[in-house]
Amino acid sequence: MRLPTAPDGSRGCSALARYTGEPISGTAGRTTGWLLIEHPGPWRHPAFTSPGLDKAVVSRLAERITGRDIKPQLIKRPGDTGRTRTGRPPRRAYFVHVSRTDPWVRQVDFTDLAELLEYDTTAVERPEPPSFGTAVNHTLYLVCTHAKKDPCCAVLGRPVAAALSGGRAQVWETTHVGGDRFAANLVALPQGAYFGRLEPESARRTVAAFERGVVLPENYRGRCSDSSAAQAAEAALRTRLGAVGVDALTHLDEEETAEGVRVTLGHGGGLYTVSVAAVEGPECPSTCSALSPTRPVHHRVTEIRRDRSGASLPG
Repeated sequence: MRLPTAPDGSRGCSALARYTGEPISGTAGRTTGWLLIEHPGPWRHPAFTSPGLDKAVVSRLAERITGRDIKPQLIKRPGDTGRTRTGRPPRRAYFVHVSRTDPWVRQVDFTDLAELLEYDTTAVERPEPPSFGTAVNHTLYLVCTHAKKDPCCAVLGRPVAAALSGGRAQVWETTHVGGDRFAANLVALPQGAYFGRLEPESARRTVAAFERGVVLPENYRGRCSDSSAAQAAEAALRTRLGAVGVDALTHLDEEETAEGVRVTLGHGGGLYTVSVAAVEGPECPSTCSALSPTRPVHHRVTEIRRDRSGASLPG
């Protein structure tokens, strides 16, 4: 594979995106339901064609998921290749519902992939947690390291996953989460918070803050429960406010205008109206394997207004 190369000589789609300054806010793919299945790999692309996965079971799972708001992922412990395992130790699956108001996670242990067919995978689309599984009350941190999907994800993601392992936070390597050119990517579930362009040290700071209930805005892409415009609006307001709580900003309203989208957010008793315009960015490869460049749509914040005081800040 011939990797994209930036004018400064750095290689990979992520290097080129960094060089051009492509914004990362508003880029989290919108998804409500997640199904995480532990499988040490090796991982292929597409992920669920990986060796060691029962094709018949995968086909039946796909029938239940296709066309629904469910994102299936393979996960593994950082550095786990499965080679040191003996016998058939239990593996984990997580059923996750992402929501600003009613998020939940249920853990199910299994030894045979077919066991997952006993559970209603569509439950992850609904705010009411199912009766099956064990409730999980801590955050799951997923770091994309899917080499067969994009080299940048592995080259940049693996050091981040390694840096985060061994601590109190529960960290998993995972398959493609979206936005290869923003590697290294991390997703916090069930909050649905995406972070990109992480390096080992910034990842440690990001996770440490998130464990305290705070979002650091520097690498924040948005929440996958929100529209791209709302993600960009929230990210811009967080940048203005600094490091504030994960749920400190409330999403109150979203309205289309002649210029784009107007998003109303609440924080600290005040109301903020954020104007967002969709603009085409410069041509760039979306992945290292892209055959031709595309012009990604960015969501640019043009104004932030605090309604209570009438004060206006340029975007």
